[in-house]
Amino acid sequence: MKSKLYYYPETGFTSNSYIIEDGVRVLVDPGHQDHLRDLVKLMSEDGFKLSDVDWIIVTHAHVDHCGSVHEIQKKYDVKVAMHERERQYMQAQIGFASRLLGLSFVPFTVDNWFKGEESSFLEDLNLKILHTPGHTPGSISIYSLDQKYLMVGDLVFEGGVGRTDLGGDSGLLIRSIERVSRLSVEMLLPGHGPIIVGAENVARNFEFVKEFAKYLI
Repeated sequence: MKSKLYYYPETGFTSNSYIIEDGVRVLVDPGHQDHLRDLVKLMSEDGFKLSDVDWIIVTHAHVDHCGSVHEIQKKYDVKVAMHERERQYMQAQIGFASRLLGLSFVPFTVDNWFKGEESSFLEDLNLKILHTPGHTPGSISIYSLDQKYLMVGDLVFEGGVGRTDLGGDSGLLIRSIERVSRLSVEMLLPGHGPIIVGAENVARNFEFVKEFAKYLI
């Protein structure tokens, strides 16, 4: 991976996780609680511990992306950021995770609620937080202005898009994909599956998924 960007692939019913590091350390989507031990092991290979993390950014409030956040907060003084449109959705996940997945989900404290369509976050990292709803109401993508990478949560994957039948909106999903596809992106970092490297490969994937997404509505 590029300097100061670390990728930890999913290890079961969890999500890909990422660390952005430049004086401050940001962990994006620490995943499901049952796989937290796997993430800790992978992080240790890069010399990181959970206690080293300053911020957690949650791309959206599905248990496979943020089910471990409450447990991390209990042990470490880690701040959490998420979009304000995900506030009510997170509360709804308490019943959903138990009823449909047989899993417990404990809401966590959010220290910074992103607002609007675009927010700046941590000037040293030069990140843009983009509100990209569709998979969930408050889904976000994280864009690096310097390194031209885009973390998209479950908005889009290699050859696919995020589901919208769990409180999402297909029309919003398509508009969000169209929006981020216009960015200059050299590395696409999804919430599941492989990363996509190279501007041409990223553009090709966007064209494919935009055609695919038309069948959602």
